Amino acid sequence: MYQPDKFIKSLKHQDVDFHKRFTILSWNVAKLTLRSSYKEFLESIIKNYSLDVLLLQEVKKDISTELDLYDYSYILSPNIETKRHLFGVLNAFKTSCENEFSLLTQKREFSYMTHKVSLITEHKVDGDKRLLIVNLHAINFVKSSDFHQELNSIKKEIKSHKGAMIVAGDFNTWNIKRVQLLREFTHDLSLKEVSFSDDSNLKKVFSNCIDYIFYRELKLSYSKVINSKKISDHNPIIATFEF
Repeated sequence: MYQPDKFIKSLKHQDVDFHKRFTILSWNVAKLTLRSSYKEFLESIIKNYSLDVLLLQEVKKDISTELDLYDYSYILSPNIETKRHLFGVLNAFKTSCENEFSLLTQKREFSYMTHKVSLITEHKVDGDKRLLIVNLHAINFVKSSDFHQELNSIKKEIKSHKGAMIVAGDFNTWNIKRVQLLREFTHDLSLKEVSFSDDSNLKKVFSNCIDYIFYRELKLSYSKVINSKKISDHNPIIATFEF
């Protein structure tokens, strides 16, 4: 196992601007992306909710085959590579992507295992306007000070962006200190939290939420937590926004 240094991407919609109304999904798929049960469930969600953007964490890809992503453009930023598979975070969309970059954590989990990775993509909306999307899989099994440092590294990379922004993913905020540090991070970036009328299916550890969608300079019109019937140990969360 070693650390990969490349994107896997397929950009098929470079002449398409972002819609003024769009729906995103964020989901930690727990390395189950090659299973037929996962593929069938994701396909049903895409059809039922007309998803424009998929933000997936812990994606598993067979090195020898292409990703099957239902005519989405996509970028996969891996943090782990084995002889047969890549693992990482993936942004999928049906619009142009003006820019992409990824950020590996400086620390490793348990000090000797893997880095985590966040993927940032920039999309054209209208004229000179840009939407920045951050798919964040926060580092776990490190000290709170290290967690704080990694959030600050991400903030430093994205704070200069002017305009609409979405930050979503698995934040591994399983204790109060991590939650507090996340609140500081979102406050500094003027981000609002997507709330859910029924949060009983949200992934929680020690009563603390793990998965979030945050946003700014957008209007939230719909949100939902979807029960994935134990396909993953996380449930997908979706939100519909308008410019």
